[in-house]
Amino acid sequence: MFYLNQEDRQRERLASDGAIDLATIAGWQTEPCPNILPPVLAGYLYCRNSDLVLAHWRRNVSLSRLLAAARETRLDLLLVEPAWMATGSDFRVSAILCRAGETEVYRGLRLWGAGIDGPNWLIPDPADRDLDPRCFDLSMKRMTPDQQVPFSDDETRDLGLLVGGIRWKAMAGGHLI
Repeated sequence: MFYLNQEDRQRERLASDGAIDLATIAGWQTEPCPNILPPVLAGYLYCRNSDLVLAHWRRNVSLSRLLAAARETRLDLLLVEPAWMATGSDFRVSAILCRAGETEVYRGLRLWGAGIDGPNWLIPDPADRDLDPRCFDLSMKRMTPDQQVPFSDDETRDLGLLVGGIRWKAMAGGHLI
């Protein structure tokens, strides 16, 4: 039994809003998860064109339950969660990919943008050296880990992370599409 406190409810709301904002930034059409999917996915968003479930942090949903749901449905999941020291708009994403019945998890991903109208990617947080170095192009139909990076040097990487963070913050404030 989980007891949700005010902080848990606030964190879940931030994560839910962040997932909706990420879908808008990526240009994904979403709908509530259909009832035919496992009950653990209820309350999340389904992106039919990408075969993707856009999940958000919930205290009562463990990563193992999400991994099992990905294996069962063979759908990819993106789990959006606010950073622990968040100011309300700093997010991290974990990609749970199901390929041939096996699941792979890529954690610590951050939004990287090539500009306001440029392509958007999820890249590993450069502050965490233990992360898998693969990146994800959000314009692809299916989430595919790529060794290619959307930047040429550390300065461009950091600028893109700044642009991605500003874009996410602006979406949260309703100031940018």
